[in-house]
Amino acid sequence: MKKVQTESIRAARPYALRGVASVLFAVAGAVVADLFGQVRDRDAGTDPATSAEQLAAFAGAAVVLVFGIAAVRSFAAAVRKGAEAKDAPSQGASLSFVVQVIGFTVVVLATLGVLTVNIQALLVGGAVTGVVVGIAAQQTIGNFFAGIVLLVVRPFNVGEHVVLRSGPLGGEYEGTVTDMSLFYVHMLTANGPASLPNSGVLAAAIGPGARAPKDEPKVELDDEPPQ
Repeated sequence: MKKVQTESIRAARPYALRGVASVLFAVAGAVVADLFGQVRDRDAGTDPATSAEQLAAFAGAAVVLVFGIAAVRSFAAAVRKGAEAKDAPSQGASLSFVVQVIGFTVVVLATLGVLTVNIQALLVGGAVTGVVVGIAAQQTIGNFFAGIVLLVVRPFNVGEHVVLRSGPLGGEYEGTVTDMSLFYVHMLTANGPASLPNSGVLAAAIGPGARAPKDEPKVELDDEPPQ
């Protein structure tokens, strides 16, 4: 076990170091933009921003964007390589996707912040849009977050033989887990491959105890003895 962890760290280290270096460059770009850059008047009554200040602001934002993307991709690669060293490529791909989603969101917000864009107004507008999209894609979003929970909690791993029983799944599924993605759990059952939505798997009973109890044989009562 310790050897596997060492190999995982060794495989992920170069990408993690590259990600840390990219983060430092992105922070440097943000500092330069904050000290020397200005896109528009930050306070009422001040002089308009000069061309040099605008250029410094846009250059700093570009540095934050470019090196921020590089950092996210490096950290995602580190997660994926570390998981591959543990013989868990499917979990690595899923976790890498989560890192990219969160990382790119942070990079976009940081870039907008460097350009002094009113992020609060964007968030309010995005919240309204998010509610509409969330209602329309409720099932997909539910599977997405359920997939994250399954990847973190790990009630089972790829390669394990499990029994799943859940109302949302429509019954009992028994087989070997072949893959775990952000939306589906893939199993190889006796009747062939099956793709089960993560929200149903998360609500399922897992393990041999998930089987429905067998009908107990009925015990016939003898006639009452004569008085």
